[in-house]
Amino acid sequence: MTNTKFSRIMRQIVLVTGLILIALVAWRTIAPPALLEKASAAPVTVVNKATESVTVAVPETYRNGVFQGKRTLMAPPGFRVAVFAAGLGKARFMAVSVAGDIYLSVPPQGKILVLPDKNRDGMADRIVVFAEGLDGPHGLVFRGKELVVAENGRLTALLDTDNDLRADVKTVLSKDIAAGGGHATRSVVQGADGSLYVATGSSCNVCIEDDPRRATVIRFKAQGGTGEIFARGLRNTVGLAIHPVTGELWGGDNGRDMLGDDVPPEELNLIAADADYGWPYCYGNAIPDPDLGTPQRCANTRPPKVAIQAHSAPLGMTFGQGLAFPEEYRQALFVALHGSWNRSEPTGYKLLGVPFAAGKPQGTPFDIITGWLEDDEAWGRPVMPLVGPDGALYLSDDQAGAVYRISWKDAAPINEH
Repeated sequence: MTNTKFSRIMRQIVLVTGLILIALVAWRTIAPPALLEKASAAPVTVVNKATESVTVAVPETYRNGVFQGKRTLMAPPGFRVAVFAAGLGKARFMAVSVAGDIYLSVPPQGKILVLPDKNRDGMADRIVVFAEGLDGPHGLVFRGKELVVAENGRLTALLDTDNDLRADVKTVLSKDIAAGGGHATRSVVQGADGSLYVATGSSCNVCIEDDPRRATVIRFKAQGGTGEIFARGLRNTVGLAIHPVTGELWGGDNGRDMLGDDVPPEELNLIAADADYGWPYCYGNAIPDPDLGTPQRCANTRPPKVAIQAHSAPLGMTFGQGLAFPEEYRQALFVALHGSWNRSEPTGYKLLGVPFAAGKPQGTPFDIITGWLEDDEAWGRPVMPLVGPDGALYLSDDQAGAVYRISWKDAAPINEH
């Protein structure tokens, strides 16, 4: 081959390659918003049920901080909202013990609190420090009397052997959890098979992780030890819940930032073994991320079962089985939307209901409790709902430093304070 012919071929290769790159850049710039409108995972419309103003009942003991004055929320007729405990700091995830006491994590303080209500009057009798000196404790799950805690970089089991509401036995189950990074909270649930499922968020907004354990759900054997990646591509799944009938694992994933007010949607995912949910390459219904994604990479990713308004920040979630509420609420999934931090018009800051039937989402999500956002300023930010032993729904709030007790008018009355 002559030098002239070789040069001509090389120029043609360079030209074709350049055209391909230009087309790819143009597609990635234009396609995500356009495809989002057509995607089955496009942000859904939330049903606005009839609501009314509800005055938050505050016991005298807890009339401090944001509760020094009157506070109101919006809820469907028939609901009551009261402060169960306040002055708790950054109140995050909760679990209920076999004795019926509510345990609460406060990650910045390295503490787990107990909020006993022995006389069942709808107000915590006192605030007890169950454990302290922990490394960002967040997710909690009881298995018998043992409390499993998801810390920043480990799984720990705590036991109160003398029933004084203070942990006196501590066992590290595993250190096989990625620590630190931009999303440092860890959540944990126990599956029907006894396995522990731990959600570990990404270290960044959008990047290719060096540590394969990031942006995953990891499954551990009951005794702990080394975990295995159960599902991947989950940027920051904070809330996890096991369906009470099917035993399937559900999670709420927080989408990336810096793509505008409405992209990408937050995701409610049915988390299955070996499934890839896309991040950092894709979001929604196999839509390529403009920074890293391609249609080919996204072809086999799992779309969300329900999409939620971008930047709503879904955190804790729980199924309504066991609530002393009307049937539609007992069959729903409750999701706390913590609220946006970088959206031009704030969104979230509410408790959302997702209708379920036969173990799957059915129908349009609907607002249950709103009103923490007033004139674009939030006085409260819901974190995690929990079905209590008395049939009420408990809801933590890390902005107000409180736990609310949400009850239904026809449920057994509680004492007024």
